[in-house]
Amino acid sequence: MRRLTALLLRGLARTARPYLRAQGLLRVSKIFNRSALEWQPGAERVLVLAPHMDDEVIGCGGTLARHLAAGGQVCVAFLTDGRGAGGPAQPGDAAQRVATRKAEATRALAELGIAPPRFLDAPDGALGRSAPLVAALRELLEAVRPEIVYLPFFLEEHPDHRAVSALLAAAVHGTSLDFRCLGYEVWTPLFPNCLVRIDATVEAKRRALSHYQSQLAEADYLHTALGLNAYRSSALLDPGCRYVEAFYAVPLARYLELLAAYGAASSPTPA
Repeated sequence: MRRLTALLLRGLARTARPYLRAQGLLRVSKIFNRSALEWQPGAERVLVLAPHMDDEVIGCGGTLARHLAAGGQVCVAFLTDGRGAGGPAQPGDAAQRVATRKAEATRALAELGIAPPRFLDAPDGALGRSAPLVAALRELLEAVRPEIVYLPFFLEEHPDHRAVSALLAAAVHGTSLDFRCLGYEVWTPLFPNCLVRIDATVEAKRRALSHYQSQLAEADYLHTALGLNAYRSSALLDPGCRYVEAFYAVPLARYLELLAAYGAASSPTPA
């Protein structure tokens, strides 16, 4: 399975290059990494799909701040309610945990300049394609009409993160919706084809993530997220660049094709 995933990721990078070049992205300067291009976020209409509260800041917080600085519109939708984060809630505290996580999320997004989020309130830890959730996401997509949708890349290890791509596929089925998909990384570093410098917005990202105190009490996501962003800067070989967010960027149709192909390739072969 690891070999299959590695081969798929390399193939993903190659197939996306013509699209990325057509969008005006620039080749990175790293000689041995010709699969990724640098992108400048602009004034696009953006929808962010976050399975959990804090995934949006970890995965693309600096990039979202750049969209806003360029005049973009950003809407964030949290798919789960947060009650299961960090393990099973103790009896009687589930409602308090949900309230805490939602308040933290609202403050974190305000730090970035983003309006209060949408909460779709699916069960935390068991995100699936329930009919009401699919309908709610379709309604949101049709209301926002995004040009770009950020979501956890479908090779993320966390099951809720992987489920977001299947949910999106169900929500757009039978519609005329069309947008770019930018898969972001949270738990699982991806093989990126799109890099965004976030030096100008990394402090806003740091402040936003610091609002998730209940999450940071469980693990130092601030340290690990910014550590990954620091590592990603090495792809640009620019001493003036210290932090980068990485994505896998393709049109919606291609993203869905790759999702379906990976699902078929990773399914057990019938005896």
